[in-house]
Amino acid sequence: MRRLFMFNRQPYVLVVYTAVTIIVSAAIGAFILFLVGGVGYLLLWLVKLVLWAIIIIGWISLVAGVIAVFLKNNIGWLPAIFGGFVVYFQDTLSRWGNACVEAGFKFFNTLNLWEYCKYLFTEHVMKLVVVAVSLIGLGVAAAVLALICASVFMLIENIMTRKYNIKHPCPFCHNPSEPAIYLSENVELPVKLRPSVYGLLQIKHPVTGEEMPTMLLNGRDNLDRRCPNCNQIISYKTGIEKHIAFVGLPESGKTCLTYRFVGNMMKTYDGIEFTDRVSSEAKKIILDIKAGKAQDLASKTSVSDIRRSLQILAPGNTRLPYHFFINDIGGELFTNSGVDANYMQFFKDVDSVSFLIDPYTMDFSEYEISGKFAKWYKANILDKKQEDHVERFSNVLQTVKAVSDQFVHKTKDIHVNIILVKADMAYIDKETLMDEEKLKNLVISQMGMAAEIMDLENTYASLHFYAVSALKDEGVNKLITGIMNELNVKL
Repeated sequence: MRRLFMFNRQPYVLVVYTAVTIIVSAAIGAFILFLVGGVGYLLLWLVKLVLWAIIIIGWISLVAGVIAVFLKNNIGWLPAIFGGFVVYFQDTLSRWGNACVEAGFKFFNTLNLWEYCKYLFTEHVMKLVVVAVSLIGLGVAAAVLALICASVFMLIENIMTRKYNIKHPCPFCHNPSEPAIYLSENVELPVKLRPSVYGLLQIKHPVTGEEMPTMLLNGRDNLDRRCPNCNQIISYKTGIEKHIAFVGLPESGKTCLTYRFVGNMMKTYDGIEFTDRVSSEAKKIILDIKAGKAQDLASKTSVSDIRRSLQILAPGNTRLPYHFFINDIGGELFTNSGVDANYMQFFKDVDSVSFLIDPYTMDFSEYEISGKFAKWYKANILDKKQEDHVERFSNVLQTVKAVSDQFVHKTKDIHVNIILVKADMAYIDKETLMDEEKLKNLVISQMGMAAEIMDLENTYASLHFYAVSALKDEGVNKLITGIMNELNVKL
């Protein structure tokens, strides 16, 4: 990964190298100047020595030539003439030699190399040091500024995520997905995608070259990523998070109600879209409901999807859209055999929990039922021997209570609903169907759940009662409105 320049040692090393090179170059230049001046001075000294040698040779030639002439050797006239000529002009030659030496000395002295080098050092070395130190200081200041900016950006993002309840839970394992493993063309980014030494607003992927935004505000949530806890590929779009869960015993209609809930929301409010991969069956049923078609029966929630959140993004009257996590919790979690409690991780983020009561799948032997409901239950369940596959509803309540105690999430921040499903099966009077107080009285007095209702009212933020028939679309819109109101959602 290529870091920001201020976190890279090469620029600072380059500055030091440059400063040292300038100093060494100045020293070499001075040496060369000394060498040039010295060589010139020596050459002119050599000229003087040559002239001296000529004068000496002239004297020797003159003496030798005169002796040869006295000895009547005619050849002696040549050296005598040469020597006489040199001796005659010896003063001139001597002056020339001295002039050369003086010229060489004057040339060397004119350069004034020693004083000039001392001048350069005393006058400019501090400037050189200041330039080098300033460049390094500027780099360090830029590094500090970048760190401050990165911290400020992260603080802004933390404030934003707290204000809008953005927790980035994985829709599969419900553990925090951030910091996620971000992907570019299915290649992992080897560092955290955050404002850092690798980039403040964008980080360049070292393999693909993609510029990847580092913050929610400039599009980080539009990137593909992998959950660091369960390694599932997840998608996410930024929004005000609202977490809704439907819980109940196996085959109590949670999946059908979830699909009807989402489909009716899409039919009622414009612009709602899925934010992650949705199974083909779920997508077809929900879109059919949105189009006003009859709802198909949904398959039983598979174990692999037992804790999977269905995500939708809904525009609202707020700065950010709403990001709903709707959890259809597999009923196997609430049977005696049960499933690992880790599958209840969704509960630490949940805002609304709806308990589904289905008289066809619920064992009422632990409650003292009475009134019209008791007569209906005996005629439609006991006398028809449909109680063989039923489960105890107390398991649902105990499991949710146990996980609510296990997680930090405050139960007083969670809204609870009791939903009587399959309301079209005639176990609820028509005058009771749309009256919440009468529904509450039915659950407490006729279904014998007074103690459980009192416990729920004392434990959670609110408790409301609804009766619905998902397949016949009865009471679902009222349920949607109620949940939106208790979560303060403005669509």
